[in-house]
Amino acid sequence: MSETYRAAIIGTGGIARTHAGYYQASDRTEVVAGSDISDERLSAFCNEREIKGRYTDHERMLAEVQPDIVSVCTWNGTHMALAMAAMEAGARAVISEKPMSDELGGPMDAVALAAERGVYFAVHHQTRFAPGYNAARQLVAEGAVGEPVSVHVRTGGGLLNSASHLIDAVRYILGEPAWEYVVGWVQRDTDRFERGSYCEEKTHALVGFAGGHELVASVDMVDGVKHRHFQLVGPEGMINFDREQATLIDAGGAREPLSLAQPRYLDELLAWMDGGPVHRNEASGALETQRIMMAIYQSARVRSRVEPPFEQRGCALDEMILAGELPFTGEPYDIRKPEALAWVAAQREVK
Repeated sequence: MSETYRAAIIGTGGIARTHAGYYQASDRTEVVAGSDISDERLSAFCNEREIKGRYTDHERMLAEVQPDIVSVCTWNGTHMALAMAAMEAGARAVISEKPMSDELGGPMDAVALAAERGVYFAVHHQTRFAPGYNAARQLVAEGAVGEPVSVHVRTGGGLLNSASHLIDAVRYILGEPAWEYVVGWVQRDTDRFERGSYCEEKTHALVGFAGGHELVASVDMVDGVKHRHFQLVGPEGMINFDREQATLIDAGGAREPLSLAQPRYLDELLAWMDGGPVHRNEASGALETQRIMMAIYQSARVRSRVEPPFEQRGCALDEMILAGELPFTGEPYDIRKPEALAWVAAQREVK
């Protein structure tokens, strides 16, 4: 008989409902507890999902409940500390929300700790399960447009927020080639944050991969653009794709759109825990996406191409802002969670 697992969720905001849905749709998992710094948000979530264990202290929850699987669904800068706390408390698997963090040191430490303790550590770049992205991946693998290829993605909402999905998805579509260089540019004229982390207003980046593949990422360059249609171009054709489908256009014209259904996110994690193939969102892969994003900020700071190995633990965007290299005007504002600013300010006062 297949093993069953007890799950707990840290952070009970909007994305936590997706994680709870994964667990409650499986006959092998049960959500036994939730934790949040907001008692009101925690109660609403647990009442809706009929979850008995309710904690405003995640450490107490981990100690008392001893969950097998932990989902981390909090704000960006807290992900890795909470993931490591779950590992140290004995969790067998951890799913962290993306981005892994707003810097690089924590993700490197968490991936190392997971390897040391044998924890199944995944990051919730769930767009790797999108049928359109998988169709594009298959077409590239089949050589439908030849090699090398270039991809241009456009989105909004900040590099760490929305573009983390897209950079990770492009790496996946291309077959996860190693990155070879990054050239980045950022603009930040106002005091912009995203879920409590410093956020630039605009980003433009070129990422070069092994094999000559290139990614051009345009983030917030056009107001209101988020997760639209994307294009991949090779010497023998192009692929127009979005999350739902991919359409090959070659010498024969436009082909029928292709869409490839995928297994459920949690099913793949459970299969990995059962001894099956490694989950496509295994955290060491997500670490490379995080590394690319931090290299983009570093390139913007040094005004030069950045190449691997890249091990700078901090975030060059934060360093530029704190050093006065990106002067801004106006009051601070958060594009996703205004309450995160008050929480961050409180944490800084404690330190």
